[in-house]
Amino acid sequence: MLTNNDFLEEFKKSLSATVKSIGKNDEIEINYVKENPSVIGKTINLTEPNIENIKNNLNYLRAEADSLALEFRLHSKEIHENFINNDEHSNEIINALEQSRIEVKGGQEFQGIKKNLTVKHIQDLKNKSLSNQSEKLTDAFRYTAYQELMGEDLGNQNNKNKKLIKEKLGENYNNFFQKLKKNIDDQEKFSSTIIEALEELGLLNKKNNNSNDQDLNENEIDQNQENQENENKNNEENSETNIEMQSSETNIEQTLSTDQKEEMGDDSSESDLDYFPKIESVNNLETYKIYDNSFDEIINAEDLCDIKELEKLRRNLDQQVFTFQTLIIKIANRLQRKLLAQQNRHWDFNMEEGYLDTSRLAKIIANPNNKLSYKVEKEIEFKDTIVSLLIDNSGSMRGRPITVAALCSDILAKTLERCLIKSEILGFTTKAWKGGKSRETWIKNGKPSNPGRLNDLRHIIYKSADSPWRRSKKNLGLLLKEGILKENVDGEALSWAYRRLQYKQEKRKILIVISDGAPVDDSTLSVNPGNYLEKNLRDVINEVEKNKEVELIAIGIGHDVSRYYSKAVTIMDVDQLGEVLLNQLSSIFSNK
Repeated sequence: MLTNNDFLEEFKKSLSATVKSIGKNDEIEINYVKENPSVIGKTINLTEPNIENIKNNLNYLRAEADSLALEFRLHSKEIHENFINNDEHSNEIINALEQSRIEVKGGQEFQGIKKNLTVKHIQDLKNKSLSNQSEKLTDAFRYTAYQELMGEDLGNQNNKNKKLIKEKLGENYNNFFQKLKKNIDDQEKFSSTIIEALEELGLLNKKNNNSNDQDLNENEIDQNQENQENENKNNEENSETNIEMQSSETNIEQTLSTDQKEEMGDDSSESDLDYFPKIESVNNLETYKIYDNSFDEIINAEDLCDIKELEKLRRNLDQQVFTFQTLIIKIANRLQRKLLAQQNRHWDFNMEEGYLDTSRLAKIIANPNNKLSYKVEKEIEFKDTIVSLLIDNSGSMRGRPITVAALCSDILAKTLERCLIKSEILGFTTKAWKGGKSRETWIKNGKPSNPGRLNDLRHIIYKSADSPWRRSKKNLGLLLKEGILKENVDGEALSWAYRRLQYKQEKRKILIVISDGAPVDDSTLSVNPGNYLEKNLRDVINEVEKNKEVELIAIGIGHDVSRYYSKAVTIMDVDQLGEVLLNQLSSIFSNK
């Protein structure tokens, strides 16, 4: 059994992995401090957890980590510095509103983060004891902005803040927050809106740190042009600057989706990718391409980890969710009873031959002219069935989602085996972050435009259909191994799982996909249209659903997958996964 210290270490490990995943930066260092959580360089200082605050303030700890991690994902320091001036008070307001922008944008992408942050802000507001007018106004801007932009009510404690900001902005209140909301995806325009408002309120010191006290003269303009040329020369070393410069020079904005531009900007602090500017529209591309698939692999889980470590990971999996397991077993038992009930035999009566129907003997004795009646035992047709579970092994699934997915898959396989139904459990990810050997090959070959998929895929078999549950049980522990979960190319993974089912002899084939987001592979998206992987996923789904050879269902964790799959369920709380998964199967077999 885990001691308190062991539990805390496991919690820290899980929290650190989550922060790196949200921040999209494996170089983030996590420290734990007693107070004042902060970001310094590539180090995130989080509040030191203890058993007490984990029990009582788990969502608060998560929200704190989420907020700081989102800075790495959604914030550009270079852009922010252009709006910082010599006045400390106005800088605090700018920083507070930028933090709100980051949190709102992150909350819009991840419902779990939105929930955690809202809980944290409500709790902070209850505990606030502001000592001076400056701090009061700064927090008023921050919490009011979060409430207005996110659309979440922070309770009565925030009414004073909202009232204060309305008094300050007057008739411009609604217009100000409408502009901020409109520019939530554009940090530069968002900050410019703030500057304009602060200037109108007389809270802005125009002496900017990045310029002289006077307006730009001709020499300064020349200097700026020279700096711009130097940036052009170094744009391969500065990915974010490179993206912005290339966009203006090649009209890349006309061909890139908003999602892709956000993706590129998000990775600026960590990426050394050489983004290629000559990107065509996806409509001009003939078909989905793979630059080099010679480095892809389909591998058994036990080949990625030695047996001892695999067994240790499996024990960790069982210990982390033992309270959740009881509920899932109950649901699994209900599914088992339903499946077995459908496999019962029944009798056909009034037959010409078969077993004598003894229930009719009394009538024959009373009247010998009545004919003898026979009955025949008949088995209800129950199609041979195979269920394939395809689990997203992307980095964003780290922590609770992947743990619960592993446990549910485990119990599902065991339940189906009891009912003589075959099952297999598959996972999909990549071998590396931001491209592997295939990308290196692309660079050596001169980086041709529109290369197609540019990462090395890793498809993992946790349990094959012919393998008994007892032999494969330990394999699911691999999902907890650090470094396994990376990026996700959903379309090719779905195609792989579909082909595996096609070769099976069973009459009925069911494929269930569990994912928490759209396909993401930075290496591929940086050199192809922004919806390149998404279009491939839609094409594969259409093919599978059109053929009707395999029944396809998707379960989205905190992500609406109904825009891709015709049969889809979305869950916002990962703890619902077990019940939803087994209820879906129960519904399928009920409609056989």
